[in-house]
Amino acid sequence: MSAPAPDALALELARLGYAVVPGVLDAAFLARLRADLERWIARCDAIRRRNGLGASMRGVAHHLLGEDDAMGELIRALPLDAQIRHHFGGPYVLNSFGGLMHLDGPAADYTHAHRFHRDVRTFAGEFRLMLNLLLMLDDFSVDNGATRVLPGSHRLADRPPEDYLAAHAIHVTGRAGTALLFDANLWHAASPNRNGEPRRALTLTFTRPLVKPQMDYPRLVGEGFSDDPRVREVLGFRSRIPDSHDAWYRPAERRCYHADQG
Repeated sequence: MSAPAPDALALELARLGYAVVPGVLDAAFLARLRADLERWIARCDAIRRRNGLGASMRGVAHHLLGEDDAMGELIRALPLDAQIRHHFGGPYVLNSFGGLMHLDGPAADYTHAHRFHRDVRTFAGEFRLMLNLLLMLDDFSVDNGATRVLPGSHRLADRPPEDYLAAHAIHVTGRAGTALLFDANLWHAASPNRNGEPRRALTLTFTRPLVKPQMDYPRLVGEGFSDDPRVREVLGFRSRIPDSHDAWYRPAERRCYHADQG
């Protein structure tokens, strides 16, 4: 895995609100991630149908942890860890871990992802609250629906007008294995998949430990997931919410939320 120096990437994120890092994942690992993503999508589809959600969220899977597969290996590898830690100036945790198969055709052109949006509802300004990591599992092109971003829009408190978004947003293209890091305040959208070629991606978000994750990842993966202190920190093992008074009143080294987590 190759990656730029943390300072260089930080400058791109501060200036544009995003940074592109080629060659983060190799071909063999990409093949495994693609196969496991398809299994996760099928599994999540079955759960949604069982819970009365029908065909909603077609082609999408959420919280891809808890199985002995390539998704777990990805988290254990901590891709771009030094760069993400540098961005926050200290510890960070996994807030969400999803994946998608970008669909083609008219029905796929009007989902939430195709409308310009930001991935955090609270505009944090200069305070670095959340960072997105998109991992391209296939080549991203204009024709197969590459993500569009509005450079510099992470500094805007309000939504830009639609005509401005349409005129100034750009497509982020790249080869499979490329990473797109972007500030969660950045306005972005998927673009229509016009040629039907696969456009699969993993979408992860990271936050400062004080922000509540979308899933209780320590409980989801279990205590035996990893002995690596950094992996455990990123999964939130050092910033958990106590579930009893007994869990609250503990010596410092055994507390659920540790003092070094901000």
